[in-house]
Amino acid sequence: MPEEPEVELVFHESLTSLATPAFCRTVLQALATPPAHLRLDLEDVKVADVTGPAALLQAVRLCDTRGVSVSILPSPTIYRALLTAGVLEELPLEGPGAGSAMPALVSRPDEPVQPPRFLARTARLGLRPPTWEELEIFETWSNDPLLDQMVGSQLLSLCRHRGPYHPDFVASALYDASALTLVVLPLVPDPKPVGFVRLFNVNLAERFAFLEVGIANSRAFRAGWGIEASRLALAWAQDALELRRIEAKAYAYNALSINSLRRNGFQQEGVLREAKTYEGQRWDILVFAILEDEMRAQRVREGFPYMGFWESAEGSSGTPLT
Repeated sequence: MPEEPEVELVFHESLTSLATPAFCRTVLQALATPPAHLRLDLEDVKVADVTGPAALLQAVRLCDTRGVSVSILPSPTIYRALLTAGVLEELPLEGPGAGSAMPALVSRPDEPVQPPRFLARTARLGLRPPTWEELEIFETWSNDPLLDQMVGSQLLSLCRHRGPYHPDFVASALYDASALTLVVLPLVPDPKPVGFVRLFNVNLAERFAFLEVGIANSRAFRAGWGIEASRLALAWAQDALELRRIEAKAYAYNALSINSLRRNGFQQEGVLREAKTYEGQRWDILVFAILEDEMRAQRVREGFPYMGFWESAEGSSGTPLT
């Protein structure tokens, strides 16, 4: 079959965790021939989260391995997402869209939609982005004094002070180019979120991120939802975002979180001495991290399958494309 000189792919509206798998399938189909040059037209993309820059970076690396030159025509939203994610200089951008942009203002959907599909799941629970209506649950969590003391989430603080439908919170919870927030849902009839998992300060160039887990009540915590959700989120991030290091912090008085991190393979790396005030006392913050080999050993024990975006390409066994 003769080689196509150039193939142009045009994408619209969004490049988020829900749209990225379709983007990657389309790129793989275009590379089946393959063409001499692949042009990705993203001028119409209005919203993106951290999976968008990750998929673009991985697509460029895949094209390189197959000897296909590639260019990206970004919208202002995509440009800003790439800048936030720290990979702007690693991608071949062209066109007038390669400039700054203000964050998109996101309004309530006109029509009710079905809950988004799970990005990852076990036999007991699933992880997916929150729906518009579920943003109200974050307001309930943000006003839980115990959850605030145990987690100290900046996302929940933003919700508490701004409200669940303020553009700043909506952008942080749904369309953050350096973070991804997923609700934790038990797989039972009429499931409701019991908490959230958040990967934030994601650096795609250096392949590291920070992990935050908030489980809403002590009963749910004792049920092990946080431990299981963390393990699943780590495996997903290792495949979909190609992360190689994930950090987490725990207050020294929060023995449950400390034990959970250790059970999930995290190693303590440091101490922020007396960095937190709780019940009139100064407490340390403990710094933990888990590395690629440790994450891989954990996922082998759990039997997690590959959860990335390139099932038909190199990396389908869970190894990176580079």
